[in-house]
Order: sequence, then C-alpha cells, then structure tokens
Amino acid sequence: MRTLAIATAILAILLPASGEAARGKVKRTGQATSFGALGDTTAGLTASYVDNGLGFVKDQRTGLVWEKKSDDGSVHDRDNVYTWSTGDPWSATGTAFTVFLAALNTPPCFAGSCDWRLPTLNELETIRDIGTFWPATSSFFDTNCQPACSVTTCSCTKPAYYWSSSTLLSGGAWTVDFGYGNVIADTKTKTYSVRAVRSGW
Repeated sequence: MRTLAIATAILAILLPASGEAARGKVKRTGQATSFGALGDTTAGLTASYVDNGLGFVKDQRTGLVWEKKSDDGSVHDRDNVYTWSTGDPWSATGTAFTVFLAALNTPPCFAGSCDWRLPTLNELETIRDIGTFWPATSSFFDTNCQPACSVTTCSCTKPAYYWSSSTLLSGGAWTVDFGYGNVIADTKTKTYSVRAVRSGW
C-alpha cells in the first residue's frame, strides 16, 4: 500500500494537472532548418500565442502577457528608446522605469493592469525566434506594422536590442537583439528599446 502511495505521489509531480501539459517546459527555438550537424530544430514545445486585439499578446505556454509595440508615436512606439539607469549601476532610475513603466502603470493603467515590468533575460528570450531575423521573433510580434498603427491594430518589433531586467554582477544589464537574435550585456546608461511584460496566470 505504501509503495502505491509513493508511486501515486511521484506521478502527481511528474504529470501536470489537466490543462497544464505545456507549462514549465522549454519552448522550441523557432529554428526549422538545421545549419549544422546538431541543429536546434527538435527540442522543446512549439510556441502558442493569442492576440485578442486589446494591445497585448498572451503566451499560453508560459502565461506571460506581452505588450505589443506600435508605430504611432505613443508610449508603445517601437522606435522609443530608454536607459536602464542614470548612472548608479544598481538603481532602476533610468527612463525605462521612470517614464515607460510609469506610464503603463499609472491608473487606469495599460490594458487595465498596473503590474507591467521589464522581462528577465530568460523571459525575453522566449519571444526570440532564431529561425528568422530582422526581426528575430514570431509573427505575433511583427504583423501589419505600418505608420500610425496602434497596438490594437498592429504588432511591431524594431530589429534592435531590448533591455531585460537582468543585471550582471559587474553592474551592466542583459539585452536581446531582435534583429539577429544575439544576446549581449551593456552599460545601463545606454539607450535601448523595451517591451513590457506581466504574469498572466
């Protein structure tokens, strides 16, 4: 009887609850063609996004809700760039926090949610697609992008570096390049693009 109870407990840990089969697993890279002997084409889950036309995209695999970018001169405009810090490498005093996130989180807040933040490096990499470039992301983040379009009518991604919230021990911060898919760290006083995220479960 005890053996059965232990086996049941192990299965409960290993097998996700109904409707959660895809949570917590690594997503595919997006690469469909192997450019080397090993390649990156088979491991992980395929992406699963939903765009309900309200200005954000939900990732059904991770539960993350991503701000869409526009080309209309608003706070969501893909061409806006921000600093991470004004000089102190440990303080979130740059315009990414004091201007961009402050605008999204001021009531009534963007899309009715006041908990928008910069994604971690790991989170930001989940929307990178190394199977394409310029921009290196899913079509959900680059559809119908044209002058004057808003986050409810289009989805834009500037092929450029985007800040993450992840800080290095040396004081810099990690960025993801949505031009070619690179990941680099840089000084926080530099200006880069940003995309907000929130946890949606």
